Amino acid sequence: MSGRSGRWRSGEKSRHKILEAARVRFAGDGYDRATVRAIAADAGVDPSMISYFFGGKDKLFAAVLEAPGSPREPVAALLAHGVDGAGAELVRRFLQVWDAGASLEPILTLTMSAGSQDPSARMLREFIDKEFTAQVVDRLEGPDAAMRGALVTAQLMGLAVARYAVRVEPIASAGHDAIVTWAGPIVQSMLDGTATPDRTGAIVSGGPAPSLS
Repeated sequence: MSGRSGRWRSGEKSRHKILEAARVRFAGDGYDRATVRAIAADAGVDPSMISYFFGGKDKLFAAVLEAPGSPREPVAALLAHGVDGAGAELVRRFLQVWDAGASLEPILTLTMSAGSQDPSARMLREFIDKEFTAQVVDRLEGPDAAMRGALVTAQLMGLAVARYAVRVEPIASAGHDAIVTWAGPIVQSMLDGTATPDRTGAIVSGGPAPSLS
């Protein structure tokens, strides 16, 4: 029994090392240029282990996206009881998850760098649609629910790229409260459908302009 337990722990360790190496390699080289052989070398394992654990590069990439710690996790819980007041809490919870998840940086880099014809772009779109947008849209009402859900996703992903990948200031160093004050009402207006365009097509919003500090 102890031998089997030892092999299991060894296998899990190797699988974890492959996932970590793949995150970095996919982010640095892109999906097309990242090779199974290079990922295996980075992880210090034989390339056959990637086939054994994941079945191929496409499935390995999907496993990287599904890795624990993804900011998709708060969505279902925060919207479980409806969307009233959820905008600010959704933004705040995503910031908390992102700030705690250093391993998310390669995923954000991939989000920025994936070309429209890159297989990784297709998988990213499928992942985002399944894990983010679909969960939001499922809680919305009205004929424009799909558009509003997609805009919520775009708002949150754009915030993630600006704060963590590109590090646009003052967003990158702003406190959570300041970002929630600005972004929370925008997300809320998309959730409950209260955002209305003015005659120029811009979204009408009100309230004070807080300092990003």
